[in-house]
Amino acid sequence: MKNVFSDNWCHQTCKTLVVAGLVVSLMSTALIAADKKPADTKKVKITYDEHIKPIFRAKCFACHNTNKKQSGLDLTNYTGLMQGGAAGDSIEAGDSDSSYLYMLVTHESEPFMPPKSDKLPANQIALIKQWIDGGAPENSGSKIVIKKPKFDFALKGASSGKPQGPPPMPPRLSLEPVVHSTLGTAVTALATNPWSPLAAVAGQKQILLYNTKTLELLGVLPFPEGVAQVLKFSRNGSLLLAGGGHAAASGRVVVWDVRTAKRLFAVGDELDSVLCADISSDQRFIALGSPSKVIRVYSTSDGKLAYEIRKHTDWMTSLAFSPDSVLLCSGDRSGGAFVWEAASGSEYLTLKGHKKGITGISWRSDSNIVATSCDDQSVKLWELENGGNIKSWNAHNPGTSSIEFARDGRIVTCGRDRVTKIWDQAGKQLRALPAFTDIAGSVTICDETNRVIAGDWTGKIKVWNAADGKDVGELTANPLPLSQRLTAATASLQATQANHQKLVAAVKVDQTAVANINAAIAATQKQQTDLQNKLNGINANLAASKKAFTAAQGSAENSTKLIAAIGVTLPAIIEAHAKADAISKKVAGDKELAEAAAKLKTAIDKRVAAKAAEQKNLVAHQAAVKANQLKITQLTPQVKPTTDAINATKAKVVALQKTVKPATDKATASQNAANAAASALAAAQNNLKRWQAEIEFAKKFNEAQASTAK
Repeated sequence: MKNVFSDNWCHQTCKTLVVAGLVVSLMSTALIAADKKPADTKKVKITYDEHIKPIFRAKCFACHNTNKKQSGLDLTNYTGLMQGGAAGDSIEAGDSDSSYLYMLVTHESEPFMPPKSDKLPANQIALIKQWIDGGAPENSGSKIVIKKPKFDFALKGASSGKPQGPPPMPPRLSLEPVVHSTLGTAVTALATNPWSPLAAVAGQKQILLYNTKTLELLGVLPFPEGVAQVLKFSRNGSLLLAGGGHAAASGRVVVWDVRTAKRLFAVGDELDSVLCADISSDQRFIALGSPSKVIRVYSTSDGKLAYEIRKHTDWMTSLAFSPDSVLLCSGDRSGGAFVWEAASGSEYLTLKGHKKGITGISWRSDSNIVATSCDDQSVKLWELENGGNIKSWNAHNPGTSSIEFARDGRIVTCGRDRVTKIWDQAGKQLRALPAFTDIAGSVTICDETNRVIAGDWTGKIKVWNAADGKDVGELTANPLPLSQRLTAATASLQATQANHQKLVAAVKVDQTAVANINAAIAATQKQQTDLQNKLNGINANLAASKKAFTAAQGSAENSTKLIAAIGVTLPAIIEAHAKADAISKKVAGDKELAEAAAKLKTAIDKRVAAKAAEQKNLVAHQAAVKANQLKITQLTPQVKPTTDAINATKAKVVALQKTVKPATDKATASQNAANAAASALAAAQNNLKRWQAEIEFAKKFNEAQASTAK
């Protein structure tokens, strides 16, 4: 949680380049000073003169020499290298992993060196590492001396644990903004509660409270003093402090109870806006600073001034109590940074090293390390026994705007490069988040949700997951008035209703289309069945007619044969009968002859009758042949068109079936869209009801506030 100061302060530009001293182009071919067998290298003492200087000569001397000293660093001699550059030491003898120069050449930290190019060859990087880890000797005759032991960055236990009871969250508050402007302004201050998903955002004459899980606005706290330049939650999360005012006119610090949202007290009577402030974790003191260059510390017991500190020579820009309430660290616009005894204001340490204005101060949770950010690009970590600078790196070019320690020891920063970054305590960049469109001025991290929140000079406030860098959403320091929200909700409801009606109508059309297709398929399939039955009847009749035709033909042939056979024997029998009858008549009384003549007559009659019967049968058979032939002639032409009609219906069914899925899919999509529109409609209705209820609540809330004030 860091401040964005006045325009004069904010627009100071930082031209200082990266401290590591590898900012120059590393485009020429490297001297392979390390071109030895690994076995040989292990036996050789790696030195600056013999092994490292040739690499720097090829890569860096053009810009980092005694005359030019780009970024304040001279690499042409051992003394210049070990003295470091604009951001402090570049080499930690005995510890390559903590050496800023090494992190840059290995691309573990930005800006990567060489710039816009691949890393140095692996054997050169390995040689640099071996040299640093071996104590970074100047030459073979140098005595290896580790300047200082590696600082233990492990947390020594937080100054205060999580308070008992539910997380500190505000009650229901009015969402009516005190001020709404048509144009966005710079985000001046952000803060997150250490023990709840609660964020505070500074606006014009108001403080906005947000839920960091849902990103919903929870309430508006009026800040009639002006614009808050600093926001801080107390270490136990129960209090919210805001410091600000009107530039060149007035400045105060206000404290609220988070759980009740009641304004508890205000301290300070500055003639300019308060630019920095904090409340001690034991809640005994409130410290504030302004352009007056004076630190004023007030007692919370009676609101009276406890003591003043008049050491700074320029505007106060940042201050913070240690989590254990023992110390107070402060910084100013000229780079002055000090540590004071919190109880008395006695000077404890001077933190030397920053070249420009201090933009942020943040304590690690165990009070053993304090971090400072500066407009000279750098971030510096300080130990509190002797005030030693244990780590320094350039975080943002041309300047770092804001810094904050997470509870677990990670560090978040943002800067004039418009980027928000997450670091470990060794200065290794863990993640760079997407850049803003303008300078990033304030950053905070919510420990309860592990979300990073940062704002820029246009008023945009972004929220990201720290774990994966995913963009979660946005907050605003300039919310719409409730009346405008209601108007927007009404318009949204009307549009949603119209869209829902349109989509419901589309569902009916699409479902009707599907029903029509299915009906057409059913009708065509019935037609196909009827045609198939007709064809089956035709084929059955045709087969029967052909069978009957064949049978009739056979019968006619048999009858013709029988008639022909009778015709062959009948004349002979007739002739024999005539002769027998004549003889019988001649020989009267010859019974045997008479019987023979009678038998022949009977045979003649039988054959004549049989012939007549077969002739009759023949006529019938011939008629049957003709009739069946006629049927065949009539039925045969019906087979092909009926078959063709059946095939046509089959094809039509197939074609219709192909349209079923697209039509069904379209109807399903329409239904899904209508369902979504129904949900959106319900949400819009609820949203309208919400803002109606919020307006009513705000009215009653304001009436209650006014009554309480009386």
